[in-house]
Amino acid sequence: MAKVVIVSLRFNPAFIQFLIAYAKAVRALGHEPAFLLDPAYRRFTELEKTAPVFGVQDGRRGQSWTHAIILNPSVYNRELAGSLKGAGTKILYVFHEPWQISIDHLRTEGFGGTVRAFLAHRATVPVLKLADTVILASRHGLDVYESADARYNGNSAYIPLIMDDEAPANVAEDLDSKQRFGFIGALCRSHGFDQYVALMREAFRRGGEFRFLIASRNLLPKAILKDPLLRGNQDRIEVRCGRPLNNEEMNRCYAECFCVWNLYRRSTQSAVLPKAFMFGVPVIASRIGAFPEYVEDGVNGRFAEAEDTAGILSSLAEMRGNLASYAVNCRRTFLSTFFYESQLPAIARLIQ
Repeated sequence: MAKVVIVSLRFNPAFIQFLIAYAKAVRALGHEPAFLLDPAYRRFTELEKTAPVFGVQDGRRGQSWTHAIILNPSVYNRELAGSLKGAGTKILYVFHEPWQISIDHLRTEGFGGTVRAFLAHRATVPVLKLADTVILASRHGLDVYESADARYNGNSAYIPLIMDDEAPANVAEDLDSKQRFGFIGALCRSHGFDQYVALMREAFRRGGEFRFLIASRNLLPKAILKDPLLRGNQDRIEVRCGRPLNNEEMNRCYAECFCVWNLYRRSTQSAVLPKAFMFGVPVIASRIGAFPEYVEDGVNGRFAEAEDTAGILSSLAEMRGNLASYAVNCRRTFLSTFFYESQLPAIARLIQ
């Protein structure tokens, strides 16, 4: 039996679902899971209910873990990985954002964001070198890794973003509650939030009946709060912003949507996409990055160009009108690809 510690030394509430899924997968395979976490995770009691929780100091003391699954970048990962490697622990590093510097990256993230990404990548390279296996969450991500970062570690594998199934059993049939078109996640340019706002304004100008939801730990920009057209339609915009939402609150957001925005400018993978599919919610997505791997146009979502507001509004109306079929297909995609039980053979091979 392996003793597997699942690590996240930089707090990000979105990673709770991945932490829990990996712990449940490890236990389902007959091994013993534990968490090694940033202290900010302590307030999320669902973690302690899943597996024992340790702090950074426990990792430095060298627990007798046979494997470590490191889930997100942190300045502390290098020191921890060195300590674990010295104790004989096998390290599996889940690399969410392989390096792909380009003019497009500069355009979407700006100079400051590109510099931060470069520095984060440089801090990650030592962990890549120490890892026994680098895990990429999409085949597109694997291709990017092999073209840019495989020189640091040639042992890589593909496992999609895995999650537990948190949706109610009748989620694909309970369609009455799905009334909103949602933007969920970081309110940033790379996720196309400015284009989502432009789409809202166009929908209101046309006098349509669409209702919207914005859910993010980020504060809503003041320019949006002051926009006369948006202020005049406040009753059609549900805003849940300014603090990390707990898992139950996030699940409620997905359950209330008939479609979720994935028209990103840049993405190696999207955590919003599998969560939407979990709740039987189709996405509207860009034909970039990993989206073509998982989105089937007219089946579990629609592809569009963010500038084509008329086309997007038409696609939204089509998805809402055929939501029963979309919901079933989304659930099928989630269970066959992103539900942790579907990836047990791949995780077993990495641990063995």
